[in-house]
Amino acid sequence: MFRPFPVIQSVLRHCKTTPRTRSVALTWLLLGLPLQAASYAEWALSRFPSGEAARLPDADPDGDGIVNMTEYALGTDPNAGGAAGEVLRIAGGATAAGDITVEILEREGRRADVQVDVELSPDLARWFRPPWRRTAVSLRAGDPVGGLRTSFSTRLSVRQQWYARVRATAVDLGLTQANYYVAPDGSDAAAGTRDAPFATIKKAAELAGPGQLVYLRGGTYSAVTKISLTKSGTASAPIRIRAYPGERPVLDLSATAGTSQDAISISGNFYHIHGLEIVGAAHNSVKISGNDNRIENCVSRAARNTGFHITGGSAGTTFPARNLFLNCDSIRSFDAPIGGNADGFSAKWNLGPGNVFRGCRAIENSDDGWDLWMGDGSVLIEDCWAIRSGINVWGSATFDGNGQGFKLGGNNVGAPHRLVRCLAWGNKSYGVDQNNNPTGLTVDQTVCWDNAGGAINLNHVGVTLVGNHTVRNNVAIAGSGRSTVSIGGSAPMVQRNSWQLFTGAGVATLADFRESDGSATMAEARREDGALPESWFMRPVAGGRLVDAGVLISGDPREGALPDLGAREAPAW
Repeated sequence: MFRPFPVIQSVLRHCKTTPRTRSVALTWLLLGLPLQAASYAEWALSRFPSGEAARLPDADPDGDGIVNMTEYALGTDPNAGGAAGEVLRIAGGATAAGDITVEILEREGRRADVQVDVELSPDLARWFRPPWRRTAVSLRAGDPVGGLRTSFSTRLSVRQQWYARVRATAVDLGLTQANYYVAPDGSDAAAGTRDAPFATIKKAAELAGPGQLVYLRGGTYSAVTKISLTKSGTASAPIRIRAYPGERPVLDLSATAGTSQDAISISGNFYHIHGLEIVGAAHNSVKISGNDNRIENCVSRAARNTGFHITGGSAGTTFPARNLFLNCDSIRSFDAPIGGNADGFSAKWNLGPGNVFRGCRAIENSDDGWDLWMGDGSVLIEDCWAIRSGINVWGSATFDGNGQGFKLGGNNVGAPHRLVRCLAWGNKSYGVDQNNNPTGLTVDQTVCWDNAGGAINLNHVGVTLVGNHTVRNNVAIAGSGRSTVSIGGSAPMVQRNSWQLFTGAGVATLADFRESDGSATMAEARREDGALPESWFMRPVAGGRLVDAGVLISGDPREGALPDLGAREAPAW
């Protein structure tokens, strides 16, 4: 049975399934509009040209229980109340195994500045977003041309009834006026406006100042010179260089092969770079030596040294601090022919405090996934994945990449780095390695499996440790590699890890997780908001022995009374 149930920023319809009726479809008549707006702000202005209050994202001018942000996301008319077209379908019901499939229709296609989610509730009081596997499916008869139908599949505990709703959340409210625009078919002799854009990112970057925005239109920008960002914004007025909403700019450095030139070098402060893909950099794709910079939703591909790098050098004069890499991917960096220097991400030598890598993936880089070689300032690596580091996918006859997933130091230079809620799998050497860091390290809520060298090595011979290691709520699984763990120090804090709780024939295995297909996960797209793929991958089996088996860690999120073991919690509902 379906009934309207209005909720802020959501379309809500009830889905009730019984053992006799496992498949139920919602048909809700809506009128779609053919106009396609570039942003929510433009859409709202076109629908409500004289009503500022009516343009608010959570306003509901037609009183149908569906707020503007959701009307915008689904391509429906905010002034019409109901009309023609299905927007949500419970396509698979709730099977005996607990499988459920939901389809939604975005009538005008995917909006680049909105994250669309489906939430479920057992009772209309508690709502949650389960880990969905999202798949584009064929349009149905009557769907509008240009629409997008997406299937959301998951497996939940068996119930006779679930309620479903669509929630739309702004990713970027879509500033419609930038200070400068750049497009592959532009000209640096032009004015840099939307209608007369520059041709190069370098030109716009040289002009942009505090509080200003540069929009990069989609397409490929071939470059032969380094982009040096040397100015300083402020916390309230950063210098922003962003992909135009819904478009993907690509900076191609193939022509710089044979040089040692970085693609982008940031010695300035408070730069925000968002949505840029960088291909074929001769050295680093992005190198940061300044402070308070943010690199978000960017991709480094085929860099000839490390993809994303933070360093002040080794002279003791520059200590980059409070820089953030958020939701970035570094893929197949390779310094041919040996591959012994090209990491996915690194923070090396002189470092200030507060540098963070969050939500990032290092995929098949020739040396290490992360390398903190001689980094003398504490680094936080949070919710990150290191995948198949040091694997010779290039077929080089002299290949010798190190292959650590997370290398947490080097050459007896100490700093108390922390690794939390991370995954390391398929790496040539260890999933996590101390690498002669003589300071106590923290490794929490991390899963290591199928690493050829072993899971965790924090016990390097000959290192005199200052302080002690902290190792909590981790999981080590051999797979086709090794699950060995070694923790040094006089009094390490080693608590509630899988190798302590499950021993002998009962050691942790991939069967303790709902899904463990690493190859499929590598191919999954990120969410529209840039977050890691949302699925059951490496989440504990519901009610299994990893659930609520950890020790409380102050300030860290959890779903249940206690943390689950590993990096990704099993949802509670």
